[in-house]
Amino acid sequence: MFNLKVLITFICLISIVSSVSSQYISSRNILSQNASSQDISPQDISFIYKEPIDGLKLYTTLLTHDYLMIWMAFEDEDPECMLPYFHLRIINKITGQTNYIDLNYTLPAEAVCPINIDFLPVANNYILLYYAKTTNGIKGKHGMIINYSGEIMSEIYLGNADGYVALSNEGFINIEKPDEKGISAWHWYSSPNIETGEVVEHNSGEFHVPNLPSYTLVDSLNFNLLDGGFGFLYILKYDETKGSPVTKDPNLQYWRIYVSFLKVKTDLPTKPSLLYETTQKLNNITLKSCTLTYYHAEGYICLGFLSTGALIRLEIIPTLTNIPNFDLRALYYGGFIVIYQNATAIDFYLLDDNGNDMQSRGSFGPEFFHYNTFRLINTIFGVKEQAKNKLEFLFKPLPKLKQVSEFNPAIESVKPSINEVIDPLIKEITIKYTIPVKLFTGNVSIFQLNDDKYKPGLLRQTFSGDSKLCNIGSDNRTVHIPIFESTFNQQNSTYYVLVENNFVISQERDEPLIGIRKNIWTLSTKPLKTAQHSDSVTGLLRLNEEGSSKFFQMNHSIFFKNMIQEFAKVIPVTEQRLSASGKWQYDPTSPKKVLLSFNIIEAKDHTIELNSQIIFDDISTLIKKKGFTALSFNEYTSLIDESAPFTMTRDYINEFYPLIIIFVVGLAVIIVLYVLARRKNPNARNSVIIETCFIMQDIAMDLAFILLKVKNTPHLFIPTIIFFILPIVINFLLAINIFVSEMAMNPSFNKWVKESPTLSSMCTLFSAIDIQILNTLSSDLFGLKIFSAPLTQRSKKIMLWGVFISIFVEDIPQIIIQGLYYNSVITYDLIPSLVLASGGLVIANKLVLRSYHTLLRWNHRRDKIREYNRNRRLSAASIRSIRSNVEN
Repeated sequence: MFNLKVLITFICLISIVSSVSSQYISSRNILSQNASSQDISPQDISFIYKEPIDGLKLYTTLLTHDYLMIWMAFEDEDPECMLPYFHLRIINKITGQTNYIDLNYTLPAEAVCPINIDFLPVANNYILLYYAKTTNGIKGKHGMIINYSGEIMSEIYLGNADGYVALSNEGFINIEKPDEKGISAWHWYSSPNIETGEVVEHNSGEFHVPNLPSYTLVDSLNFNLLDGGFGFLYILKYDETKGSPVTKDPNLQYWRIYVSFLKVKTDLPTKPSLLYETTQKLNNITLKSCTLTYYHAEGYICLGFLSTGALIRLEIIPTLTNIPNFDLRALYYGGFIVIYQNATAIDFYLLDDNGNDMQSRGSFGPEFFHYNTFRLINTIFGVKEQAKNKLEFLFKPLPKLKQVSEFNPAIESVKPSINEVIDPLIKEITIKYTIPVKLFTGNVSIFQLNDDKYKPGLLRQTFSGDSKLCNIGSDNRTVHIPIFESTFNQQNSTYYVLVENNFVISQERDEPLIGIRKNIWTLSTKPLKTAQHSDSVTGLLRLNEEGSSKFFQMNHSIFFKNMIQEFAKVIPVTEQRLSASGKWQYDPTSPKKVLLSFNIIEAKDHTIELNSQIIFDDISTLIKKKGFTALSFNEYTSLIDESAPFTMTRDYINEFYPLIIIFVVGLAVIIVLYVLARRKNPNARNSVIIETCFIMQDIAMDLAFILLKVKNTPHLFIPTIIFFILPIVINFLLAINIFVSEMAMNPSFNKWVKESPTLSSMCTLFSAIDIQILNTLSSDLFGLKIFSAPLTQRSKKIMLWGVFISIFVEDIPQIIIQGLYYNSVITYDLIPSLVLASGGLVIANKLVLRSYHTLLRWNHRRDKIREYNRNRRLSAASIRSIRSNVEN
């Protein structure tokens, strides 16, 4: 296990080795030509791995984008054999966490002695372990898919025992070794299923050697293409036993090299095309990993070519004196590294793109027995001879021939930058390439990282370069990629941008350029501001014809349930936030298609949950862009018709039926009371009925808002309660004052109270709602004696002032609260709208009626004074007496 110091060292290596190599190494050699293992560069980094199982020895290492994989094995007596078990250590290059796979499976003897077993990391954190096995007398290549916990998920037959297995954009491929006729079968398999680990065969076919009777197939080579396809090289030698001797025709091509290409999603490889030929009668051609290297009189030749077959590079590497065996590897940032074993050490040196010695050398001492290269970060490492259970790794950064971005040599920069915290509403991202480019068929995709590191990210959007959604700037190097509104929709979340190799191609050569791998270009979203509340909403979507047909072929409730589950994963939200009433109907504009209704439930905690309006908008965008989002990859959501928008509907009958019932009943009661009042006493004051109507509907709206809506905005709850209760308290105190003073100073009122105690007590209580209720006591309503209370002018003045007080402590504050509520929610629906309208009507009614009453009293006073002034015989004292009576 890692100790803390080693873990930190290892993380630092992976995090900074690229920048270290570009900042410090490019100006000098890593090690001098005479350097020994003791002369460690300041940039060299080492770490120690401790194996927990005694007796296991390092067999080999394998490097992926994210992991260092250490293959451990028990030694057998025969050095060409191993004991029949599989032990793999998977070390995360970022966190240092180690997964231990000790497969509980005994491999066939023919797979481990001699060793004919290998493994390949495939998509979705699975491993393909493949090995030789004889079944019914036929020796073939078998494989098994295991997860990172060491569980066997599935098994598969791959083909004959000798073949080439490699990854592709569409899974992995097995290309068999050519038979005697030069036929090589190939089988293309899918990536393992995320849940089950099962793989299926996508396609199969054959490569055929060119039909040249005088030539014999000597060797072949398979290699990967940048666009996800594969190349197959045929190396043919002229056979003098089948044709004329070479001496008779000096222009005869003694060696010929042909290449075929197998593109993604094709059934047949391209026709073999001649790549290279020579008249020199060489003894042999040796294949190396720089693409193709063979021995020439002047040295070793490395051939480079496009995926179209066009030769673009033919470089001669000088003959290595006294180095019979060497390893030549192309470097990610240009040039080559030559690695060879001398008598005492593992040495290496660097060449530029033209094969020239860069005078940059290094060495691992005699205590090192194994080496490998981190190609993507331009680093070579060696492993010391194992001491008991301890393995020591030494990493040596290499200088970059091309100083470009950390992504790859083809990209200069990106925006936003790696690990940048972005606004979720960002409209686009950009990639700037080092050369002029054209958009092509590869995809650019954005994923949200999964909490489970062994599960793939959640696809947010994806489209190809030639989808017409992207565009290239005027510099012909900057690609602008639009971002959907639903893409970065989660706060405090991490996303990454994945760019396939053939997303763009060079303008000069039409060759696909390297893309950006997953988990490299990562972006994080800012925390959302305090989200506005949104009530539950209902949306209506349309199925396409296939979906409509499937809807009728299966149980409707199951269909709704499955679609809700898929929606919840894609958005993503919990399934509890989505529901369906089961309602559906035919679309009047397209009779063969069905409309389905879905409900989005309001958030319980809008500080951490998306509100229902945002979810609705996200679904709208996902449907509109269905072909470019995860909706199109699911069984049920793929049946949605993206040509029809996701529309919002409101079921006002169900949502507001209590309010509607109250309104209807209240209106009926008011009408009945008004009719009875007019029939019993035509002289009764109609304004009392109108005022009572406004008062009752206002209190009903206020209560409905408090009980049903103010909970949506917690910051307005206390102010709403205060300005609901405070007017009640003030009105109640004013009513008590009126009753006490009238009973103490007005004998007629005291007598009325004794005759109608129940009504008087009820009016006192109801007056807490609004002091104007007391007007009913003296309104002569229905001509009943109980509604003829003799109130003094003082009490009427108190009621008048109570009305004006209530305007400032109830009505105006409530209108202000409604304005604040409007700014705090997305959907300002029926109840708040009625509260606002009611408050406005109440204020208008109070002001208008009080103004009319004041005007009528002033006119009445003026008329009385004029009438008495006509009688000139009246004395001044009499006039003063009349004026006093009028005022009272």
